[in-house]
Amino acid sequence: MNDQANRHQRRLPPAVRGRAQDRSRDDLIIGAALELLAEKGYHGLTMTDVAARAGVSKATLYRRWTAKADLVADAVATLNAMEPPLYPGTSLRDDLLALMEQAGNCDDRPEIVTATMEMARLHPDLYRTLAERFGTFVRAELDKLARRAADAGHVPLSEVELDVLSDTVVALLAHYAGPAGASVPRERLIRLVDHVLMVLMTGARAAE
Repeated sequence: MNDQANRHQRRLPPAVRGRAQDRSRDDLIIGAALELLAEKGYHGLTMTDVAARAGVSKATLYRRWTAKADLVADAVATLNAMEPPLYPGTSLRDDLLALMEQAGNCDDRPEIVTATMEMARLHPDLYRTLAERFGTFVRAELDKLARRAADAGHVPLSEVELDVLSDTVVALLAHYAGPAGASVPRERLIRLVDHVLMVLMTGARAAE
């Protein structure tokens, strides 16, 4: 799993898991969970099926994840939308657009994204877990870009301002994506960057 997923994953911490574990089994379990999400959706997925598909015991699975919502959140987090993008580094605007394009892209395994979004509306535990996970990812990346902007001479953002910025991004991306979790059109992402994010981060719109 990628570094971002490792930092914010729902997997049990080492102190709870007990003895050392083979990390390769994590990937087997995550892969099995994604396959079953695509085949059965969230409602039809069971921890027993995941363990069987991954070729591990249920004890092995439950030493890592005790709740289905946490396992699904970690599995979905390995998709492209919650991986840090390759920032061009040419300007703050370009880096923000790269982040928005990554966060607003649901084209990686769309059948999984659609199934998960549908079930999240019916399962509050899954919704809360996914929302927390996505919000944490967006805030961490915006914090990174805000620090770069401050190094370039812009006024640093306070923690409260960063929270508001992150909440704004998450809310607008969710609105643009709609209930089915569709990818956000690039034109809307450009407007979001130029007329919202650049204003909140620098006090000025991006140059037309």
